[in-house]
Amino acid sequence: MRVAHQFAPPMSALLAGLPGITSAVHVPAEDRWALPTDVDVLFVLHGEGESDARHAANAAPRPPGWPGQVRLVQLASAGADDYPPWLWEAPAVASASGTTAIPIAEYALAVMLAHAKRLATVTLNPGDAWPDRQMFIAQPLGLLHGRTLGLVGLGNIARRVGQLAHAFGMTIIAARASAAPSPDAWITTAPLADVVARADHLVLAAPITPATQHMINADRLAAMKADAHIVNVGRGGLIDQDALLAQLDQGRLWASLDVTDPEPLPPGHRLIGHPRVRITPHISWSNPDINRAIMQRLVENIGRLAAGQPLLGAVAA
Repeated sequence: MRVAHQFAPPMSALLAGLPGITSAVHVPAEDRWALPTDVDVLFVLHGEGESDARHAANAAPRPPGWPGQVRLVQLASAGADDYPPWLWEAPAVASASGTTAIPIAEYALAVMLAHAKRLATVTLNPGDAWPDRQMFIAQPLGLLHGRTLGLVGLGNIARRVGQLAHAFGMTIIAARASAAPSPDAWITTAPLADVVARADHLVLAAPITPATQHMINADRLAAMKADAHIVNVGRGGLIDQDALLAQLDQGRLWASLDVTDPEPLPPGHRLIGHPRVRITPHISWSNPDINRAIMQRLVENIGRLAAGQPLLGAVAA
């Protein structure tokens, strides 16, 4: 099949050598949404920067004759936001959902452990005095074991976080959009209000939609335990950041945010460097196997398309 992609030009040669692909052409970054309609497959990725990317995608004009000969649009991202609305008019669209679940889940566990063990404050720096052991009797390091993990969303990433947390002996509760029970015995589903109120660590792994925008709002933040720790690996817009800052300034809550709104945050934003916040620049997905995993998803779905089989990560219009 003929493929057009939005990645670096050298990717064309690599793609053309994969099973099921006969040729590959590059779509320049400056015309990223001027997508060709005379190919079989489009391999696309949303832009950098949540707000700017969404605006640019929403404003992108529909290519003449869209979708033309295009049979499949394969997203290189797990999330399906920040793409032009007309993209879903293609006969089939599939995401890379699941390809980054392991590294993102490991990131979530890493920041939970770093928070519980207070690594930033107990690590010695040059010139520091050796602390008195009595300090750690009066102020012991925390545990994940026996604590409650709240999950918002129950897709691939959240389930993998739950699997890791289960190994640490945590109690795990999850709020999900559907009424379906949890597919994992160690995760119990509950209403969002209950999950938020009971969580010692709250991991946000839901997609961003009009229904989930600012779902963690002022009322829900105020209902959380004072020392609860929020981990956001979903989208920045899931949290009302002004309401979060108000809580943080009162000495309530802690947060580890890999995503923000806008993204990137403007210089001098108060979340950056706040004593109760850890900000990372949307890198929880990063891992040495990412390119291979996404390429495998593309090849697998091209094979499934040719065989008339259901696509992995199929996205409903």
